[in-house]
Amino acid sequence: MKQPSDDGSRFDHCRWLFAGQASGGQRAAQERRQERLLAGPGEVRLGEGRFVAETAAVHPDVLHLGDRSYIAAHAYVTDAIRTGADCTVDPFTVVRGP
Repeated sequence: MKQPSDDGSRFDHCRWLFAGQASGGQRAAQERRQERLLAGPGEVRLGEGRFVAETAAVHPDVLHLGDRSYIAAHAYVTDAIRTGADCTVDPFTVVRGP
């Protein structure tokens, strides 16, 4: 049986596995991804326990991602987006606000 990849890519599609299975390095990579979003252009607020896939194209003017919410692999997020808690932007989804 093929072992799952250890590069974290499975979390891009199965974010719910991240909390229980991510290594320290994978957690650090996710923090760096979120730091890049926070430092980039636009107003970005990220709730607790959030996840943003590395392969997601996130280019917001405004992004408020609620607690325990996530943006999955290959999603495209732009303009002004505000989510509540426990929201998902699924793989290959396009979300444009308002």
